[in-house]
Amino acid sequence: MSTRALTDERLVAALRAGEPGAYDAIDDRYRAPLVRFARRVLGASRAQVAEDVVQEALLRAYRALLRDDRPMALRPWLYRLTRNCCLDELSRVRTDTVDLALIEGGAGALAAPAHLEPAVAVEGRARLRQVIDDLAVLPESQRHALVRRELDGITHAQLARELGMSEPAARSLVHRARGTLAKIEGGRRAGCDEVRDELLAAHDARRRPQARALRHLAACPACRDFRTALRAERRALRMLAPAPLLLTVLGAGGGLSLKLGGGAGVSKGGALTTASVVAVAGVASMVGAQEVFGPGDPAPVALSSPALPAHGIDKGVALPRGTSVVRRAVTIRAGAQRVPRTVRLTCPAGLAVADLLPPSGARLNVSYAPGTVMGVADTAAVRLALSGPAPVHDRKAIVSILCKRPDATGSLRWSAAAQGP
Repeated sequence: MSTRALTDERLVAALRAGEPGAYDAIDDRYRAPLVRFARRVLGASRAQVAEDVVQEALLRAYRALLRDDRPMALRPWLYRLTRNCCLDELSRVRTDTVDLALIEGGAGALAAPAHLEPAVAVEGRARLRQVIDDLAVLPESQRHALVRRELDGITHAQLARELGMSEPAARSLVHRARGTLAKIEGGRRAGCDEVRDELLAAHDARRRPQARALRHLAACPACRDFRTALRAERRALRMLAPAPLLLTVLGAGGGLSLKLGGGAGVSKGGALTTASVVAVAGVASMVGAQEVFGPGDPAPVALSSPALPAHGIDKGVALPRGTSVVRRAVTIRAGAQRVPRTVRLTCPAGLAVADLLPPSGARLNVSYAPGTVMGVADTAAVRLALSGPAPVHDRKAIVSILCKRPDATGSLRWSAAAQGP
């Protein structure tokens, strides 16, 4: 079957598949109506460049269609692209050339009219460019209505027929477009200090900034950079730890307890406990190299973490893909008064530090040392501290971390679809 008999959707698919003639079929189908449309948008003074504008639009379309495989409603998209190219053409500043030999009246004849003096002309050009930029951020329907009404000069009745709506609805659309432009101008005139105060207040309250501040951001790169810096700061702080957790080993039996911010903790058996953490210096030594349990290996202990399926797996259950447990043994010497400041654990290639697991064996508190960034670092520096008196006999403790492959957004939270093979 000839490509010219295909639907728009199949033509786009054929073009992306590299089928010869697909682009020529799109060109043949739409070039002539797009040229007629461009002439109406450009007006009589620019009608002669309509074919050049459409050529530019079709070239942009060709590049965009090959860039990705998004579903595409070809006809309305080509018309929007052609309109944008027309607006670009109208925004360009053009000057006419005059043969100086034809000018009579001496040097005074070369003086520009008052309204074309350099300062006035520059101001006018800047204003025109600003109007074009403001038009570009309008919703598509509002921009179409306003340009057709103001530039093309069509009536509200003609606009209503073109858009397939009632005349009052067309009037309302043009009215909303003018109102939106006025609001954009008002946001531009807002002072940077005022806007940044609003951005800080919204950031602290974790709410959306006011509409006037957002409109100002559209026209102020410095304030956009300010907001980006605020967001980057929040992301960096979030990566440090998922919550202010303090893991503490309590009780004579060495039962594990999770303590939240110095308040109540949840013990291994599920009972609520309260305890104060006593950091006592002691001496310890590293025992052997780190152990790595990879995907498919049985979990060495029961694991609990948001980075795991259902937030945890039982001991002996195979570790899921994209995760590993890395651990190292530490010996606490009898009567010791010091412990190692840090233990370093390194994740396998491609994985990042996802969680700090409760220690086993001796009564230890564990926490990340400064510089360990969850989801980014592949090595964790783990601080150790005794949570009770120094042991009477040598005790061995196991310090462990959970490693995981972050998803495309950098999240460590478990998602089966985001895991690799």
